[in-house]
Amino acid sequence: MHTYSISSTIWTSINALPPSSLLKVQTSTPPSAMGKVETPKEKAGFDLHMFRRLWKIVRIIIPGWCSLPAGLFFLLLFLCALEQYLGYFMGLVASKYYAVFGDRNFDGFIMHTLKTCALILAISSVISVKLYINSVLYITWRQLLDRALHRLYFSGINYYTLNVLDSNVDNPDQRMTQDVDKLCSSLATITTKVIIAPFQIGYYTYKTYVGTGWLGPVSIYAFFFVGTIVNRIVMSPIVKFVMKQEKCEGDFRFKHMQVRVNSESIAFHVSGPVESCKTNRALDILVRAQQRLFNRQIILNFTRYMFDYFGSIISYLAISIPIFSGKFGEDEDISSVVSAYAFVSMYLVFSLTSLVDLGSQVVVLSGVTHRVAQLVERLLKLQHEWDINTLQASSSFTNITQNLRKRSGSRDSSASSSDSRRLIEDSPENEVAVCGEDQTSLDIAFILRDVTISAPGSNTVLVSDLQLVIKKGESLLIMGPSSAGKSSILRVLRGLWPAARGTVAHDFPPGPKSVIFLPQKPLMTNGSLLEQIIYPLRLDPNSPVSSETCEEIKSRLDALHMSELVARCGGLQTDPDWNWNDALSPGEMQRVCFLRILYHKPQFALLDEATSALSLDVEEQLYQACLDQNITIISVAHRESLINHTRDITPICYPPL
Repeated sequence: MHTYSISSTIWTSINALPPSSLLKVQTSTPPSAMGKVETPKEKAGFDLHMFRRLWKIVRIIIPGWCSLPAGLFFLLLFLCALEQYLGYFMGLVASKYYAVFGDRNFDGFIMHTLKTCALILAISSVISVKLYINSVLYITWRQLLDRALHRLYFSGINYYTLNVLDSNVDNPDQRMTQDVDKLCSSLATITTKVIIAPFQIGYYTYKTYVGTGWLGPVSIYAFFFVGTIVNRIVMSPIVKFVMKQEKCEGDFRFKHMQVRVNSESIAFHVSGPVESCKTNRALDILVRAQQRLFNRQIILNFTRYMFDYFGSIISYLAISIPIFSGKFGEDEDISSVVSAYAFVSMYLVFSLTSLVDLGSQVVVLSGVTHRVAQLVERLLKLQHEWDINTLQASSSFTNITQNLRKRSGSRDSSASSSDSRRLIEDSPENEVAVCGEDQTSLDIAFILRDVTISAPGSNTVLVSDLQLVIKKGESLLIMGPSSAGKSSILRVLRGLWPAARGTVAHDFPPGPKSVIFLPQKPLMTNGSLLEQIIYPLRLDPNSPVSSETCEEIKSRLDALHMSELVARCGGLQTDPDWNWNDALSPGEMQRVCFLRILYHKPQFALLDEATSALSLDVEEQLYQACLDQNITIISVAHRESLINHTRDITPICYPPL
């Protein structure tokens, strides 16, 4: 097992090093905060750009005309239309009561009352079913949109890039939860009103024209036109304040989540007052953002309610036209006629002002639409970049290995050596023996040529001119002081960081059977103990883990002195419903994570300080178990014990001493 070391303390390992096998790693310290790439902030408002983004989202939540969401949406439209139809007859109830009271018609009063009761039952049923379908449509849309976002978010390393390297999209977790929730809820409420409104307005415009002449509809439309212009002017600037408030809301929630996850560490540091101060600071920023939003909403609320109350008298102004123009005779009882015409005029005003009243909801919809669409657009861009990088890495790997195969057929294959630097530099002394056609895979996981590594957003070089081939059976140990760039090599191999210069080539099938990475911080997901061990695979109800495999896992746990953990969990396959990070010690978590390697038996295992919390005997036991199963290990570590208790190490070091 080769040891790539950047520590000057491993004197006995360095003396045997050939000059050609030196790994160039600089020990300069990277910045504490990783730089993030930013782009200029875009302007967001209630404009055509918002509608284009909204249309793209609609195509996600309504995938086809014959889909379930489309069926629910059309059913909702039908129920809204039916509600308006029944509502029209409900509006005429008062005028018919005036008529039977004027005629002193008791039988007519009883019949009209019975019809009214039946009408009330019908419209109540329609409204309740409409609200139910509206709720079902909302959760269906939310599920479709969130699943689409999850597919993009968890594809490649998009989740890592957004949360660690990229600052163009803030709080992606909030955008996929709270913002998507608001978007789908607002959209389900607004769209039906907007689609029904033209038919509703057209019908009541005709009825108003019949009762009042052309002056009635014109006056109402002029009133609505003025209200629309005013609301458009007032609404657009508020959208950016909605987006700012949503961002601050996400930051505030994130701070509380941070305290929840790190509560034990905070308690050990006795840093409750400090975290309280930081949390209150996030709260103050949120409150200021909300205050700025509410300050702008004063004018919006003023115009909204002003037009609402003006709308309540517009209908009477419209009906006054035929009354004072002499359309009805002085001896004619116009109470029932006025009631009927006043209703249609009022309903026309209501239909128009209800669109104006949607202003506050439209502002929220516009803000969350921009936020969700920004996330979708960024994820699509990141996915495109990841696909290109993966294709380039695979293409580079194919080109390099094909050249190696061609030379291996014309030169003495016995000259193959484990010297990665000479292999990368195409030295004639170091070729890989390959049998079969070009399609036959080489036992190589990664090839790095002239790779220089810097932290994203930083100009500090951590690793320069790295020449490395990770081959089957040639384990590597990378050692050195903190912040020397050891973990950065694994990040580049995984594709988390781009290489500042050089070629990073790899081509291996996905899945834990080929390559497994164990990061420095143990990752424990929710679920049973068995689910922790088989991670990153998940349990399949149709294909459960065999009893023999469970017994093998239990024996591994027993060998690592963790049999008591099975009892604490209530069994290997029982979900204890607890936070694993709080329930286990760091050493227990590292042992559970290391068991994933022994369970999956990958060809290559890349470990970053994976045994730092373990005792030396357990560390030796785990490494030896991996080597016994022919697992090639690429390990980053500080402790020299890995050299002492692992016999298959041939140390390689830089800088030369």
